[in-house]
Amino acid sequence: MSLSIRQTDTEGLAPEDSGLTAVAFHTPDNPRPSFRALLPPETLATLERAFLEPVRLGVLAEEPETPDAEIHAMVGLELPADSIETGAEREEESSAEPWSTSSDAWRGDVHDGEDTPRTVLLAFAPLVRLRRKHPEDFGEELADLLESALAGDTRPVLQARVDRLLEDL
Repeated sequence: MSLSIRQTDTEGLAPEDSGLTAVAFHTPDNPRPSFRALLPPETLATLERAFLEPVRLGVLAEEPETPDAEIHAMVGLELPADSIETGAEREEESSAEPWSTSSDAWRGDVHDGEDTPRTVLLAFAPLVRLRRKHPEDFGEELADLLESALAGDTRPVLQARVDRLLEDL
């Protein structure tokens, strides 16, 4: 999947001193954004580097208890686990004490019985579905939600809620 990032207007979305940047994610040849997000500089830089090549996306969500409840999900980018520097790793690098390193450091990154490289999902943009289309199959629901977003057929949550309120009147 190929995606590009475009900065958008942050006005009214976050305080000026928050350090967050409003962005929209676009697929090629689609002027409508697939996803929108407010991101810190570190996450934005990671995504910009990753999007130089095609990427794999995933959706993270918990199934609501009732079929009529909203679905709150996060779309994320699949990355090799060793490409992400965690806060613990940054602390470890800055620590000069020899006893602060892990006693398991000699083991390296290889784990017994592990054939595939470990990956992580870097969640970067929220997705919300107000009304389910596939109440009998949550996996199908998430696949449809991601496909709709990639096609640019989603709206900002506030706009969708206002439209739903007007429909219910």
